[in-house]
Amino acid sequence: MGQRIARRDLLHGLGAAAAASFLPGRALAEQVLAAEQQGALYYPPALTGLRGNHAGSFDVAHELAREGRTDWGPVLEPDAQAYDLVVVGAGISGLAAAHFYLQQQPGARVLLLDNHDDFGGHAQRNEFTLDGQTILGYAGSQSLSEPSFYPPLVKQFIRDLGIDVDRLGNAYDQQFFLRHGLAPAVHFATEQWGSHGLARQELGPLRYIPMAPGQTPEEAVAALAAAFEVCGFSECGY
Repeated sequence: MGQRIARRDLLHGLGAAAAASFLPGRALAEQVLAAEQQGALYYPPALTGLRGNHAGSFDVAHELAREGRTDWGPVLEPDAQAYDLVVVGAGISGLAAAHFYLQQQPGARVLLLDNHDDFGGHAQRNEFTLDGQTILGYAGSQSLSEPSFYPPLVKQFIRDLGIDVDRLGNAYDQQFFLRHGLAPAVHFATEQWGSHGLARQELGPLRYIPMAPGQTPEEAVAALAAAFEVCGFSECGY
C-alpha cells in the first residue's frame, strides 16, 4: 500500500457494522487495560471457566443486532501506527493470512483484529498447572484429519509451524474408546417411543457411509434424509 493509514482512520472506515462485529466490548477492554496498568499479567490461556464466546466478546454485536445501535461514540485510539495489512478475525485462517503475507512481504506491519481476548479462534491455547507441571490443552480443535491429502500450500504451512504430523498421530490415544468400551449411542425416551432404550452405534468417525460415485453433496444429503425417513426419524443432522 502506498498510502499510510492510521488506526483511527481504519476503524472509522470499517463502518459501524464491521467495527461492531469485531472490536472487543468495552467491559473486556477496560478489564485488560486495568490489568496492564496494575502490572498484572493478563494471560487468557491460563483463565478457566467457560471460555468460548466470553463476556465482552459479543456485547457490541448483540447491541447492533438486537437493539439496532449504530453509534458507539468517537473512536479513541492513541495508536497512530500505519499498517500494510489489516486482518479482521485472528483465528487460524486470519493467522495463516498474516503468515503468508509476511512471507511475501518481510518486515511488513500487520494488524490483527478480533473480538476475543486471545488469538487462535477454535484453536486457542489452554494451560493448566498440576503438581507444578504445565499441561497444554486445545480450546476446540483436535485433529488434523488426513493430512496426507492436504494441498501443498497447507502442508508447507504445517511445516512452517513446526508441527510433526507423525508425532501428533502417535501422541493421540487412538484406542481409548475401544479400550474402555465406549461408543456413540442414541437414547430413546419412553415419552416419545413407548419404552426406554439406548442403542449403541458402532459407526466410527472414519467409517461414515461414503457418497456414491458421481453423487453430489446435495444428492448425498437427500439420500441420507430419505434413509432416516425409512427408519422412522423425523430429522437428522450431520
